Amino acid sequence: MDYQYYEEESDYIDLDEEEEEEETVGGLDYRFGKPEDEEDYYVGGDEEEEEVHGYGILGLSEQLLESLQSCLEPSLVQVLQYVAPMLLLCLVCRLLCLLYSQRKRLTSLAPLHLFHFGCGLILLQFSLGHRLLLLLLLAAMGYLLLQLLRLGRKGAQILAVLTVGSQFLYELLFWRRRSDWPQLRGIQMVVNMKLISLGFDLTASGQLQARIPGPLAYLGYIYSPATCALGPWVSFGCYIDCLVPRNGWLVSLRRLVPNALLCVLTVTVSNCVAPALSDFFGDSSHFLVMYWDALSVRTSHYFVGIMAQALLVASDQRLDGAVKESELLGPLVSQPWLIEWPRSISSLVRSWNIPMHEWLKRYIYTPCKVEGSRGRTLLAVLSTYLVSSLLHGMDLRIYVVLLSLAVFAEGESLLRRQLAGVLDACISANLCPGKERCRYGHCPSKRRLSSVSFWLVRATNLAFTALAIFHLAYLGVVLLGDALEIGDENESFLWHWQQEGYLSHYIGAATFVLYLFIS
Repeated sequence: MDYQYYEEESDYIDLDEEEEEEETVGGLDYRFGKPEDEEDYYVGGDEEEEEVHGYGILGLSEQLLESLQSCLEPSLVQVLQYVAPMLLLCLVCRLLCLLYSQRKRLTSLAPLHLFHFGCGLILLQFSLGHRLLLLLLLAAMGYLLLQLLRLGRKGAQILAVLTVGSQFLYELLFWRRRSDWPQLRGIQMVVNMKLISLGFDLTASGQLQARIPGPLAYLGYIYSPATCALGPWVSFGCYIDCLVPRNGWLVSLRRLVPNALLCVLTVTVSNCVAPALSDFFGDSSHFLVMYWDALSVRTSHYFVGIMAQALLVASDQRLDGAVKESELLGPLVSQPWLIEWPRSISSLVRSWNIPMHEWLKRYIYTPCKVEGSRGRTLLAVLSTYLVSSLLHGMDLRIYVVLLSLAVFAEGESLLRRQLAGVLDACISANLCPGKERCRYGHCPSKRRLSSVSFWLVRATNLAFTALAIFHLAYLGVVLLGDALEIGDENESFLWHWQQEGYLSHYIGAATFVLYLFIS
């Protein structure tokens, strides 16, 4: 996609791989909270299914009601059992930091780091059990790798290569125990991102700008309860700035409530509503099946992202980047409303995982890009998607989806920019900056409702929105379930693409051809 970050163009989509692994970063399933007999919730016998389809809208409502009655309660109970201890530990850590900071003068930050490290360990012990020892071993190895920073910028680059390469090493070592690794992989991915950002930040401008953190500060940063289980990435500087909470308890409570309600909504859609709708429309439209299955994946990602937001609010931890905090929700990890109804593929990608977008922009894309060089821009795009793929481990689906996404988004952005210039119309991939700043003559903000150009521009942008929704369903559906198992044709992760005749890929290639023809 169009990674012109100086114009706030697109970034990376943080899709996860396994059915056992959460999307944002952590250890939740794509269908988190769904009991093992999930198919019984919304799929009856053959006769029952035919009868339901025969009733049309009435049958759909009955099927949704049956699905909700069967799966909602067990899903919410399991989510509550998983989430409540996390929130409690974040609140305890925040309270301890507040009590310590009430002293007249903070003589040392070591107790604050210790509070974060201790609460993070308890949180991970609750989630992982004995597997926590492996993460501690990997964290110790990471601290040893930080000593490479004494070599300066080159040391930071070596650290980045070794850290990204370690994802493959872990995958190979645990290949025969894949049920154990997927949950750890998401957590370790965030640790690796923190290591890389720490290395480049400390060696900025070609020289070591600050001392390498001590072991306790390092462990507090890596295993802070706000980010150690579900992510997201925060820089070491942001972590230090938020050691002492600043927001009041009432502000945090006001933000926790809507996040909790959104968690309930997203897990309900992911586990109950989307599978029921996919089953109901299974005999009528393959696209609707793709859309609802992909929606199940997306809403599971939204659940993880919103849960991560709740942990950030409970800990009073802020995020890096230019995106402002929401008054209602606090720090934003994801923006579902911009994903479900996107202006372009670029815009939905920027909204998928905002902290990951900032990390890739800061440490991968910007160093690879040179202003005014289209070749270096394309290289930066490919490098960004390659690194994001490697961080996710050995999953062919992730590589195929991310590389396809890069091609689709870049082609769409180039084509729309060219069309906008030729037609002098506000149809570029970026959102219109408004009447005063928009440089195009045919801009809806400058035209009246009775103007023909107003409706033509609106219709064109709506068509690109519909195309982005199709691409989103087409790419997202392959991430549902464990699609790497070898079985019959219907189990292949390419089966849905085959059923659509690889239409999305043909459209992606056609956008490049049309762009070259116009330019």
